[in-house]
Amino acid sequence: IQVLWGVSLEIPENKIVAMLGSNGAGKSTTLATILGMMRPKNGTITFKGQDITRTPTHQIVDRGLFLVPEWRGTFSTLSVLENLELGAFPTHARPHRDESLRHVFEIFPRLEERQSQRAGTLSGGERQMLAIGRALMARPELLILDEPSLGLAPLIVENIFKVIRRINEEDGVTILIVEQNVN
Repeated sequence: IQVLWGVSLEIPENKIVAMLGSNGAGKSTTLATILGMMRPKNGTITFKGQDITRTPTHQIVDRGLFLVPEWRGTFSTLSVLENLELGAFPTHARPHRDESLRHVFEIFPRLEERQSQRAGTLSGGERQMLAIGRALMARPELLILDEPSLGLAPLIVENIFKVIRRINEEDGVTILIVEQNVN
């Protein structure tokens, strides 16, 4: 069943854009389509002026788009460090792995403290930090965050959004936040 009709979305470079909607509104389907996990029946998806509508997901990630999924997508049996290292997998990110790791530990000192701990033993807020940190290891140009506040305490949410603003302002990363929570 087709869920989306006539979606038009523009995310200006170096900005933070929010896509808001209730459960079942098509937010995650939109993200899956942007990232090549689903194909649109018609229309085009462009990134940095290039049509990526039929581009495989791994090539889209290599071009600089990275998603932090709503379920956070960390590998619970791997250590914090191993999870972060996986983020540096895209071809353009590999040469900068050590530099990116230092940067992530600067932003999230808690992850450095817990780098040998299994990800599955972290709190929800720490797992969200890990998921964002792993995304930063990929050196994204467009970072997509699906429900970054989901299941987190208000204070943790506030801290996560401060970090998101910092990543945008200091690192120049364009960010798309997908949320149900308008606040």
